[in-house]
Amino acid sequence: LQSPSLLHPQHSPSALSNPPSTPRPRNFLQSLLHQHAISCIMLTGLPILAFAALLGYMLSTPPTSVSPPNVPSASPLSDVPPWPIFRIAVRLNDMLRSTAEVTTMPKIRALDSGTAGFHAHVTHIRTKNDVFDAVHEAPLTCAQAAEKLELHEPFLCRLMEAGTTLGMLSKSDDKFGTTAVSALLVRDVEGSLKSFVEMINNKWQHPAWDAIGTGKALRTGESGFDSAYGESFWDYLTKNPEDEAMFNGAMTSFTAAAAASILSSYQFPTNGTICDVGGSEGGTLKLLLDHYPNASGIVFDRPTVIPEATAFLSEAGLSDRAQFLGGDFFSPGLPSELGSCDVFLLKLILHDWDDSSSITILKNIKAVAKAGARLAVVEHVLGVSGSSMERAKALMDINMMASCQGGSKERGVPEFEALFAAAGISAPVKLVMMRDIMSVVEVAL
Repeated sequence: LQSPSLLHPQHSPSALSNPPSTPRPRNFLQSLLHQHAISCIMLTGLPILAFAALLGYMLSTPPTSVSPPNVPSASPLSDVPPWPIFRIAVRLNDMLRSTAEVTTMPKIRALDSGTAGFHAHVTHIRTKNDVFDAVHEAPLTCAQAAEKLELHEPFLCRLMEAGTTLGMLSKSDDKFGTTAVSALLVRDVEGSLKSFVEMINNKWQHPAWDAIGTGKALRTGESGFDSAYGESFWDYLTKNPEDEAMFNGAMTSFTAAAAASILSSYQFPTNGTICDVGGSEGGTLKLLLDHYPNASGIVFDRPTVIPEATAFLSEAGLSDRAQFLGGDFFSPGLPSELGSCDVFLLKLILHDWDDSSSITILKNIKAVAKAGARLAVVEHVLGVSGSSMERAKALMDINMMASCQGGSKERGVPEFEALFAAAGISAPVKLVMMRDIMSVVEVAL
């Protein structure tokens, strides 16, 4: 498969020694036969490659798992697969995806890439209009769903039929139901991602992305959001509480899964203080303290979050073990209470900011931290996962370019090391892999 003459006949040794004056065109039949040959070779060798890869993964030493001191009955840890299963699934996904790509004609791949937005829009339409909610409990015909949702039946039917081709809806006896995928886009079900899909496709996101490609952002390096709206994403949210609530809801939808990944891979102090910097209403901290019953915690975030966070922690029965502190992590002199923290958790915070801003955050944390405290940065760390995950991280990196300030980005371990050094943090950096697209970058303060 690596032979240049097989994949690219025009690059064979004879072709290189006698290069044609103009590229030889390939007609449809030639292209089809070319792809068919590759398909046959790939499919013939796939079982052998798969077996070898899986055997290697099974025999290799997986990263260490962590067992917290307490596992409540409703713990999300049950959703975290064992390391061997996770690694095999990731590798198989990468292999099968690569096989599908190499056996797909370039023209088709180009068209798929150019129309990928159709898929996102159709999913958003069905999600926003509660189509999945309507058919989740019991399958409905298209007419029944249209009547229930008060939507135009012909248009809804076409959207639902399209849903079956995308694996988002099942259909039997003319009745539609949810699949394992679309069940996650139903409101108020465990692990629901409906809030995220609604937020990421919201109307205020599109101008920011448009500014990257059609506006001035790509020429100036200015944030797509700043370019489109004349203010930062965070200032916009402060002025638009409904959109801020939507954003917070979207972030909360990831809380349980992210917390489970962290709890199963990262060791917190049994009797220490865990501080979630930028922890919003405290959802992550609540789950951490549920699993560490002798630990205490602090959530530090914008003052506007205080009412919701205080109420949330009280309702969770954590008023005696957790508190919320309002402030600005860019301002020197963070609250002295943060000096009690044994671990500072920064989950998906630094990717929102450029290097200079990130260094300021890190310097302010280091200034208030006690000796021996640790910093745990949870991010989409580049260059440490399989190809499918790295692809998703690359797209999230562009989302940072569009949504947050210019210079905000996903980073690799060397870039985190550079940030820490610039902030005066000189201890060795440790990468903690998780069964997740995210990883932990840890350093002692």
